[in-house]
Formats: sequence, structure tokens, C-alpha cells
Amino acid sequence: MSNADAFAARKATLVARLAAEGGGAGIRKHSSSNLFRYRPRGGAHAAIDLRDFNHVLRMDAQARTLEVEGLATYEAIVDATLPHGFVPLITPELKDITIAGATVGIGIESNCFRHGFVHDGLLEAEVLLADGRIVTCAPDNDHADLFQALPNSYGTLGYILRVSMKLMPAAPYVHLETTPCRGVDDFLATMQTATRRDDVDFIEGMAYSGKRLFVTIARFSDAVPRVDDILRENIFYKLVERQRDVCLTTKDYLFRYDPEWFWNIPESWPYRLFRRLAPESMRRSGFYKRYSVFKNRLLSALPWRAREREEPLIQDWEVPWEKAAELMRFAMSEADLSGKPWIATPIRPGRAPTLYPVAPGELYFNLGCYCQVRKRPEKGDYYYTKVIDRKCFDLGGVKMLYSSTFIDEDEFNRIYNGAAYSALKSKYDPEGKLKTLYEKCVLRNV
Repeated sequence: MSNADAFAARKATLVARLAAEGGGAGIRKHSSSNLFRYRPRGGAHAAIDLRDFNHVLRMDAQARTLEVEGLATYEAIVDATLPHGFVPLITPELKDITIAGATVGIGIESNCFRHGFVHDGLLEAEVLLADGRIVTCAPDNDHADLFQALPNSYGTLGYILRVSMKLMPAAPYVHLETTPCRGVDDFLATMQTATRRDDVDFIEGMAYSGKRLFVTIARFSDAVPRVDDILRENIFYKLVERQRDVCLTTKDYLFRYDPEWFWNIPESWPYRLFRRLAPESMRRSGFYKRYSVFKNRLLSALPWRAREREEPLIQDWEVPWEKAAELMRFAMSEADLSGKPWIATPIRPGRAPTLYPVAPGELYFNLGCYCQVRKRPEKGDYYYTKVIDRKCFDLGGVKMLYSSTFIDEDEFNRIYNGAAYSALKSKYDPEGKLKTLYEKCVLRNV
């Protein structure tokens, strides 16, 4: 059976199961979630299982396109395409992120200055609607409105079963050069200058303080003098500060933050031993997230556990480039990351999605934080998230909604084009079987 026939058979089975269950009211994806909600979610419910839609279907090297099912992970996609000299335009840094998740969420990487967001590489999608129908959406067909609204919809308009996406040529290696910067202005100028260079493939910045900042530019390379090890020997974010010239395989570069889940694996001796000896299947963010959930549940059951002194600050914010310095200085003055870096990258969107208000062709500044921070009890829970969100919105920016958000519904609708969303919701989910975007991204946090 061909891949296309196998996909058609999986769809037919799904449609039959949905008909037996009375539509698509409950759908369980069974993939590793990369949503970060600060508070526990509600319990599981009976649902239709989409886990089988995880295959790479067809690559067209001449057209530089790939057809892939929605729950295929980026690791599976890279493993299928890189041996042929191609990778997706944008590959998010964690191996278990799926193409559907990065599309209906907002996927980014260090080459967004050239290729925009993940959804800017999308050509077509087959979407399972809440009533059990499957529709194909593209920029120029009868469901173009759904195509434009998939980014930032988080599965509230439907679930992606298949996509057709663009690929780009890739070499076997990536060569990285890191430059220390004198301050915030120098940091931003260095990144902005690099966006104008044709010989740069990737741009990323790390900022520890107003005086300790670094910009890393990287290029594909057919050959390198050595290959640095970021699985056993080195922690990536420390390596690029210590060693200004770094060489990685392309797969290691694309997933450079996966072995440490950015910088969330502790550095005490048991974990140092774990880095050296654990099988590769355990040196990945998906395993560590599962371990963290188990550990936190175990600790929370202990009667003598002290009140939490830390809270998560796991967020990405985007502002127009001219507002970058103000956002950056504000965030660094508010939150002490205890030696962990803020991460930054320039982004130039290719189009304007309906539900994620960015201007195509304009340069944006993305600031990310992926760690725990010490609480300020007098300010209430999640103070840093709330105050940096407020600053971002006041500067005319937006934030990604994969993590917790705490704003009222009127403001949410104003920022994320709630009127257009309501019209789309009425068209594609008129019975309200799926949660609304506000219910899924905000109400689950309060």
C-alpha cells in the first residue's frame, strides 16, 4: 500500500469512528504536548484518537515540498528530509513538536528573519472539523479563510490531519560564530545588521544582563574541522559563550535545546552523571517533561513540602523592532533569571494570519524566557508573566499563546482579532463542540 493509500485508509477509519461517536466533539491527539500551562489541567475524557496520523508521506525534491501528517514530529520530518539535503523552512528546537502543533500554534526558530514563522511555509492543509467533516484548505480555494486562520487557532477551529509544506536546501553541518556585545543597543544592532547579510542562515541572541550579551550567527556548511558534542560533553547555551567558534551537525543544531530542554535540567552531580550515561532516548525534552510531571506529583504529595518559592516564566513575546530595546530593558529589570539567559531572535513575517496580528515584511523582535523564577509573594502569583505581557501589549506587540495568559476576554479579542474569529467559529464549528480560543488559552489558567 502506498503512503497516499495508507493515509486515505486512516482517514476512512477516522470518519467511520467519528460517525459512530456522533461527530468530533472529543478528539485526543496522543502526542507530546508542548503547551506550558502554569496550573494543572482538568482530567482526561473519552475521545477519538488521532495518534496514527504521524507519518511522512511524500517528498518532492524538485519542487522542494513535503507532504506529512499532522502529528509527525519535527524529528521525524528532519530524519526523512535531511539525508536528501533538505529541511523545513522553520524547524522548532524541540524534537517532539509536531507540524500541526507548530502550525496552529506559532512556531519559530533562529532563521525566522528570512523565512517568517512555521505557517509561512504552509502550502495546504487537510483539517478535521468538529462535526466530523474533513476539508482541504489552501490560500486560493473555498476554505482560504480557514487556511489564513489556522495559525494561532490552537485546534479550536479543527485538527490538522495533513499538510503540504515548503522545504529548503540544507548542508550536513552548521558553523556558529558568537560575538559578545557591549550592551542592549549593540546587541540589537548586531542582530539587525546580520539580517541584511546574504551569507547568514541563522541569528540568535542570548542576554544574561545589560552587560553580558551575545549574538550567534550561523551558516550551513558542507564540511567543518570538527564536530562539537552537545549531547554528552557540552551544554549548548554554555558552549557558545565559552567557545566562540562551534561546529555542529545540522540535526544537532536544529534541535540544540532539546537535550537540556533549553536549560531546565539541573547541573548537580546526579544530572551530570545522567548526561554522560543515560541512553539517547532519555536525553530529550519529551522524556524530561514526563519525568518533571512525575517528580512534581510525587513531591506535592509529601505532607512536609514547603510552599513553592518559584514559579514558571515560560513565554515568547514579539514587538516591532523599534520597540525591542524598551521591552528588553524592562524584562531584564523586572525578572532575575538566576544565571539563565533570555533568548532573542529577529522575525520577518511572510504573511498576516487572521488571528496573529503581525505585518508581513516588517522586522519584529522575539524575546523568550524558558525557566523558573523566584516568586515575589507580595505581588501575587505569576507576577512576571502578567507584567511583561502588559508591557508587550502596551508596545503594540503580541505574545504566543502556548503558555499561560491572564487577560480579560475583551482585551484578548481586541489583540487577537476576536470579531474575525467569532465569524470563523460560527462557520466551521457552529455547534461549539470545540473550545473557543479564549477558553483554551486563558480560562484554563484561572
